[in-house]
Amino acid sequence: MTEAELLDLLREHGRAQGVPGAAVGVLTGDKATVACHGVADVRTGAPVTAASRFGVGSLTKSMCATVVVRLAGDGRLSLDDPIAAHVPELRGTAWAEAATVRDLLANRSGLPLRASLEFGFDEQEPGGGGVLASLAAAVAAEEPTAVAWSYTNAGWCLVGRIIETVTGEGWEDAMRARLFEPAAMADTAPGAAHRVSGHQPSPGGAVPVGPLEVRTFAPAGTSLASTVDDLLRFAALHLAEPALAVMRRAQPSPAIHGWFDGWCLGWARFDAGDGQVWGWDSVLPGERAVLRLLPELNAAVAVMTNSERGRALCRPVLEAVLASFGVAVPPLRLNPAPGAAGNLARFAGIYGWPDRRVEVRAAGTHLAVSSEDGEAEGWPLDERAFVVDAADPDNPAITFGEADRAGRPRTLYLMLWGLPADRG
Repeated sequence: MTEAELLDLLREHGRAQGVPGAAVGVLTGDKATVACHGVADVRTGAPVTAASRFGVGSLTKSMCATVVVRLAGDGRLSLDDPIAAHVPELRGTAWAEAATVRDLLANRSGLPLRASLEFGFDEQEPGGGGVLASLAAAVAAEEPTAVAWSYTNAGWCLVGRIIETVTGEGWEDAMRARLFEPAAMADTAPGAAHRVSGHQPSPGGAVPVGPLEVRTFAPAGTSLASTVDDLLRFAALHLAEPALAVMRRAQPSPAIHGWFDGWCLGWARFDAGDGQVWGWDSVLPGERAVLRLLPELNAAVAVMTNSERGRALCRPVLEAVLASFGVAVPPLRLNPAPGAAGNLARFAGIYGWPDRRVEVRAAGTHLAVSSEDGEAEGWPLDERAFVVDAADPDNPAITFGEADRAGRPRTLYLMLWGLPADRG
C-alpha cells in the first residue's frame, strides 16, 4: 500500500473512533512505508510524526523473549533450564525448580497468580536497584496457581530477572546491548521523553492521561517507548534471523476470543484464511499498539495509537493492510448464538485467585458474571466464549478453558488471565 492509502485508512478510522493520533508502518522486504495522522497531544496540537514515541506496553514481552532466545543461541542458557537455575530468589521453590524457561515464555509455568503481583503498579517501589529481584522474592513467597495456561505480568518480570542474572547486567542495560543497539532501534528506551500523551474518551472529547512508568514491572511493559520505525526494525530482525523462528512455534494454549488463536514463545498466533500471522498487542493507559509478522511474505505491519479506543482503529487498519498482501482476517464474532454453549449450568461456579474472585451463574439463556468490577451478562458465541460488551474493543468477551470429565470448565479467562475454578 502507498503512504497516501495508509494515511486515508488512519484518517477514516481515527475520526470514526475518536483517536487523536496514530502511526502505521508497513515493511515489505527492505522497504518501509510509514503514514502518520493526528496529534500527539490534544493540549499542544503537536502532530504525530514518524519520530513520535509511543508506549510499547506488552510488546516488551516479545522483546524480552527475543533476548532470551538469542542468549540461548549463544549458549548462555537453555530454554529447558529450570526457572530457578537463573532466578536465585526462586531456588528451593518447587514449581520454579520444575518449570522451565520455555514454560515462562509459553505462559504455562504455573507460577503464583495474584492481583497484587500482576497489577500492583501503584504500590511503592523499592528504592535503588534490584527491583526485579524484589518482585521475584515476592513471587517466591506465594503458592502456585493451578492453571495450565495464563498470561502473566509477574512471569515476564521473571524473564527480565533471568536476563539480568545471565548477562550480569541490569535489565535496561541488557536490553539495550542485546537488542536495541544490534537492531538499530535507537529510539527505543525507557521513559517519557519526547513521548506522545495517551488519551481516554469522554463526552467532551479525548482527555489526556499520564504514562504508566513502573520499573518493577518494566519487562512486562510499563517502561519502554518506541517509534513505528523501530517496531519495523524489530520485525525485520525476526524476519531475517532464522534462530528466532522458535518464538513462532505453537505451544499448548487456549484460543482467547478477540485476542489470539494460539500462544507461542513470546508471540501470539493469528489464523488468517489458509495461513497464519504472528505478533502481539500493547494495552497501556490511553495507548494501544499492535505488531504483526508475515514471515512467508517477508513483511510486517505496526500500528501505534494514543487512545484507549486504539484497538478499534487497529483492527480495520490491519484487516485492510493484510488484505493488500492477500491475507484474509476472519471477522471478529460478537453476535450471540443462542444455545451454542449447551447447558449453561456447567459454567456456574466461583473462579479466582486468593485476592480476586468471580462468580458465574446460569441465568436462562445467558450467564450472569459478578466480580469486584460489577455485574455483566455473558451471551454465548460458541461452546466456550461469551460476549459481555460488544462495544469494548479490548474486552468484548470472556472465554472458558479446558473442561473436566463432567464438562465443567477448569479455568475462566478474563481478558488473558486465567482464574481457576474453585471446586472445593
